[in-house]
Amino acid sequence: MSETQFPETRFPLKDRLVDPVDEAAIHRIGERIDERLRRPRPRRHLPLALIGATAAAVILVAAWRIHRDAGPLRFADGRELVALDAGTTAGDIPLSDGSRIRLSPGARIEPLESSGTTFSAIVTQGHVDFEVRPGGPRHWVIECGLATVEVIGTSFSCDRGPGRLRLVVHHGAVLVRGERVPDRARRLLAGESLELAEDARLPTPASADTLAFPALPEPASASGSLAAEPLADVAKGEAVRARGRQAAAVGWRDLARRGRHGEAFSALGTEGLRRESKHLGVNDLFALSDVARLSGHPADAVVPLERIVTDFANDARAPLAAFALGRLELDSLGQAQAAATAFRKALALGIPSGLREDVRARLVEAYARSGDADAARRAADAYVDEFPRGRHVQAIRGWLRPP
Repeated sequence: MSETQFPETRFPLKDRLVDPVDEAAIHRIGERIDERLRRPRPRRHLPLALIGATAAAVILVAAWRIHRDAGPLRFADGRELVALDAGTTAGDIPLSDGSRIRLSPGARIEPLESSGTTFSAIVTQGHVDFEVRPGGPRHWVIECGLATVEVIGTSFSCDRGPGRLRLVVHHGAVLVRGERVPDRARRLLAGESLELAEDARLPTPASADTLAFPALPEPASASGSLAAEPLADVAKGEAVRARGRQAAAVGWRDLARRGRHGEAFSALGTEGLRRESKHLGVNDLFALSDVARLSGHPADAVVPLERIVTDFANDARAPLAAFALGRLELDSLGQAQAAATAFRKALALGIPSGLREDVRARLVEAYARSGDADAARRAADAYVDEFPRGRHVQAIRGWLRPP
């Protein structure tokens, strides 16, 4: 580089540089910085945003879980809940809401109703443990024969045998209701238990000699003597008959509980069975039906089942009674039209989902056997629409073939 490219500097550069800020100014700037550092800083908006986002995420997750579990209760793998029969092997069944059902060998449980808010089932026999998730969305109602257990979240067991019931609460609390429960209702807490048995003993009826009858005028006979002897004979006869009816009402339950259905029916007779059916509850009506059916009197089993369907239509067991009535009419009595009516009633009352396919198939069979081909085809179409790969498809095709 040549020296002619830049003019020669005629004075030292450092002599022309002037410091624009003096010491006092630097001191004032430092004081202002210190003052700002000492002031409280305003809260940043980022943490609030994070808190809001976290809350929103929690709400979305909760809403998703509620929506996911809003339908009927299912098995944990998503399959539809059906009747459970342990057979000779114990079963541990996880459910979609985190609850569990454990069946001891020989136990059986059938679902009656399942929705987003309610689950009900009946333990028909054996020992079953329930672990209901606390805070779950459903109100559980478990029928155990001699009592009904209502629970929201707890752990309890139901051990049902012929004519007896034992309930034990392991955690939480349950409400037990039933005719044989003291005061008809009792609350059981953790560690408490309740044992019930069918009490076949009624108050001993008064004998004919101790029965009090209202005073009656004693009409005079033509000879002027009192006609008291015929009145006493009538009263005594009526007392004996009443005592016999009471004894029969007591005895049939004990006989049925021991499996002696023939003797139970003999104690009642057709007239006694019909009389008992007019005032008994659902459990005893089912027992009366079994007495008649298992003793070889299927026609007499119709009356108690019809009363359940008619007078206890809101009971969760009414659809089961209608299904039993339809099978009785079709298989034992050969009354196909009456069977079709009963099967339709079972569907209308809300038969448990585990039995719905069977009811629809039996309805097709009932129509076909009654000779109503059009109704049979419509029922078959309804079956295929609901169960396109159902296990009764082949049987239905056979029923629809012309004879």
